[in-house]
Amino acid sequence: MIDLHKDENIAFTQRLLLALHSIGYEVTNISGITREINKLFGEKSITTHAVRKWLSGQSIPIHSRLIRLADWLGVSPAWLRFGEGQMHPSKMDSSVVSEENNYALIFAKIKSLSKEEFEMVSYQIGLILKIRKMNKLNK
Repeated sequence: MIDLHKDENIAFTQRLLLALHSIGYEVTNISGITREINKLFGEKSITTHAVRKWLSGQSIPIHSRLIRLADWLGVSPAWLRFGEGQMHPSKMDSSVVSEENNYALIFAKIKSLSKEEFEMVSYQIGLILKIRKMNKLNK
């Protein structure tokens, strides 16, 4: 009897490995890959064991994690999960990424900043908001 889940998991793993190689990650450094992925997931971090399972064809990440993973890898979520469409999304396809996911990715990046870097980003956001307010007052 054919195990369809196993075939599906292995096909996912092959696409994941291809995407990782395309951005310069070696599969031998699973802890490094896990660290990078956890920058995306913030408080909902994953274990090295989970990443190892993705890379060995034992499991596939849940949808929300797969979306963030695809974004980090610069590939289409449909391609990564199912092998559908093109590996790299066109500029038109980028509108498919939800606004909520964009915020989650930004928050994850902000969480990885040092205190000094965070203060710089916070200051820049403050300036942008002041400029916006001044522009509204001048209209």
